[in-house]
Amino acid sequence: MPTVLLILTGITIIFGVYVRAQFSPPANFTEPIVFEVTPGMTVRNIADAAQAEGLVRSGILLYSILTYSHDPTGIYAGTYIFTDPASVVQVAQKFANKEIENDLVRITIPEGIPLVAMSDIVAQTLPDFDAAVYVLETSGLEGYLFPETYFVPETFTASDLITLQRSTYEENLEPLRAAIETSVLDEYEVLILASIVEREANDEESMRMVAGILLNRLAVNMPLQADASIEYIIDIPLNELPPGQLATELRETQSPYNTYLNRGLPPTPIGNPGRMAIEAVIFPILSDNFFYITDNEGDFHYAETFAEHSRNVDKYLR
Repeated sequence: MPTVLLILTGITIIFGVYVRAQFSPPANFTEPIVFEVTPGMTVRNIADAAQAEGLVRSGILLYSILTYSHDPTGIYAGTYIFTDPASVVQVAQKFANKEIENDLVRITIPEGIPLVAMSDIVAQTLPDFDAAVYVLETSGLEGYLFPETYFVPETFTASDLITLQRSTYEENLEPLRAAIETSVLDEYEVLILASIVEREANDEESMRMVAGILLNRLAVNMPLQADASIEYIIDIPLNELPPGQLATELRETQSPYNTYLNRGLPPTPIGNPGRMAIEAVIFPILSDNFFYITDNEGDFHYAETFAEHSRNVDKYLR
């Protein structure tokens, strides 16, 4: 009997410790968390999303508190900012008190653009943002500055945005790292190739196809011959070059980013890829193709041999 009592006491203690832990702030909280409650979200939706975004440890516990301790119909749609770790009770209280942030600024950073272009976009929106400081503090971080639509306070500085982008990068890459371990490329190489794929393709299927083709080229030590890598160094959009100049630039530009003259990957990413491009490199469509072109309608045409590729060029581009 004493043994049974001891076991029950132990179980009760363990359960109590577990429950107390579920009430406490998440150990992996990354600040700030911008949580969006959209019209039509149920309390269950809110609770599940809060757990998925690392705001609370237990979505079930948050759901229970919102349902039984507050008026669940009184939660306003809007943006809630959590700058510090909060217990599940505090999170529920913030929702119940309708503590919506109305002075947030929406900043959309497109996938694939380099960090200098990012700084220009943000500087046009945030009064306290110093583009020069951003460029200086992101030296060596090309590829790691995650592109996203961010909702931030007007007072956000360059350092604040860098912290937010880096934490968003970690959130997106962590679930993919096990797959990267099985890839022929390491994480940085994945970013480099993904930054090229981002600029060379235009949707999920074409990204995965182009990624597979570029991996085929790398496997046989064939130059990548990616026009986008040239654009990274000549400071002129390729579509603004006079007819014929692109070929000249590709032949004559002496740079490690010239993937016509140099084999292998360029030394750094040429921009900051989004998750779709990164996943395309990790999970490419495998084929025997080594060539691709995009016609005037944006459709892709693939080829195994240079002769077949030349026919595609004649058929779709001339």
